[in-house]
Amino acid sequence: MEYFLDHGLTETTETDQQCFDECMANVIPFTAAWENLDDSMKIMAWDSEWERYLKHRAELIEYEGRDEYLPWNLYKSLDLKWMDGYNYIQTLGDCCGHAHKNSLKVSNLVNAHRTGRTPREFALSVTYGIARGNGRMSHGSGCNLNPMSKWSATVGNYWASDFGKYDGGRYIGKYRKGSQHDKNALKTQSLIIYLPNPNFEFCYAICAAGFGINIGTSIYPTGSKVNADGLAQASAWKSGAHAVALIAAFQGKSGRRYVFMENSHGAKYSPDSLNPNRQWGCWCDESDIKRMATERFGRWYCQLGEMG
Repeated sequence: MEYFLDHGLTETTETDQQCFDECMANVIPFTAAWENLDDSMKIMAWDSEWERYLKHRAELIEYEGRDEYLPWNLYKSLDLKWMDGYNYIQTLGDCCGHAHKNSLKVSNLVNAHRTGRTPREFALSVTYGIARGNGRMSHGSGCNLNPMSKWSATVGNYWASDFGKYDGGRYIGKYRKGSQHDKNALKTQSLIIYLPNPNFEFCYAICAAGFGINIGTSIYPTGSKVNADGLAQASAWKSGAHAVALIAAFQGKSGRRYVFMENSHGAKYSPDSLNPNRQWGCWCDESDIKRMATERFGRWYCQLGEMG
């Protein structure tokens, strides 16, 4: 089934801007994040230490093999059997929650690979509903990136083991404020870092280091064709307020650099040299990201995940 696939994002309102302002008022240096072990909001600065860390992680991934670190390959190599699988199709205008979940998934898969721990599967609808209601449950179609980032850093990310398979959000009926569900979610808060602006260089640096980005855009790829680098690159586009995730980086034999856009509309994209199956997304180069770049729907953000 495919319902409400477009216009799942809302233009930034005064309330959404206040969410962003509150987050920025609580920014801590990247190096202080490891000292922040309580359950307070976790917002980190884009600073020189963060950029140094990104470079270090990217070099490590490049040395060990970028193919190995592609998220879909990590899902297989970790032998995960999530209830909803690697990805799933939205049946509501909750793309902001799907893109949040997909971008967080990258950090957790990479951390699991490096630490030997099992990454959590998240029930995206709960944090999404709280973000949509700015602290009160209000599930439905339409949300902004600013409250999505604020509330995932505040209440955390809820566990699929507590709620079950994605069902368009009906399982939020199980949610009880102050229950063990809240306590579990706080163990897996998002650590948010806002991009200075929606620039390809920032996106590539993040994805090359094994992290994901939640982005909001007014135009997005709906199809792809394999290019001279052997990668399925964006080739068809559709207008509509939509959130997607950027989850991987790769440099082609031509020297051109790409980031992988993952959608929540099903495996509609072409197979290529890095994935022999129909894909949940496609590769985008600098011109593609420039086409998608906007902050009308909130600030693009990267997130690191607590493993819980």
